[in-house]
Amino acid sequence: KYSCRNDFKEHEQQLSIRFDDEIRRSHDELRDLIQKLEKSNYLSLPVFDQIEQWKQTTINKMKKAADKAQHELTQLIENRKITIIEQLEPITKEIRSLQGEEDNIVETDIDRLQKKINDMRQKLEEFTQKDTNKNIIVNDDQIDWNRLIYVRQEEQQSCKYFELNTYEKRNALINQSSIFFHQST
Repeated sequence: KYSCRNDFKEHEQQLSIRFDDEIRRSHDELRDLIQKLEKSNYLSLPVFDQIEQWKQTTINKMKKAADKAQHELTQLIENRKITIIEQLEPITKEIRSLQGEEDNIVETDIDRLQKKINDMRQKLEEFTQKDTNKNIIVNDDQIDWNRLIYVRQEEQQSCKYFELNTYEKRNALINQSSIFFHQST
């Protein structure tokens, strides 16, 4: 194919130049791109903003749920307190009426009133110790935190993509959001 040595030398030089221009340059550019993928750089990708937004939204939803539970518990305690005060009122009236008639107080009155007071105290203690614990339901063990948001890597033909999946459950319906990041291979 080459008629003389000079042609062959010239061809070798062209190959060397082409190798330097195409292969080494492309290789160096690729290495530069890899080095630029430092943590500070890829943390600025839009997907990280979307993850942070999802995190803040989820935290806000949890705070709202906790605030709602605290409000409901406060209402429950207040309602129980009012009920106990209302139930205590007849006992209070009876005690006041008996104070004026100290000569007419019999042992059965004292025993009966003491039993009523003890019953009321027991109801109050049961409520403040047991009932409130029964009414507070925290189902964080039922939440699969690893499935609420995750990144999945897929490869299709000559394109690699990353998919960010977030799940939100409302009224037994699951909403799935996917964000795709394409990268040519």
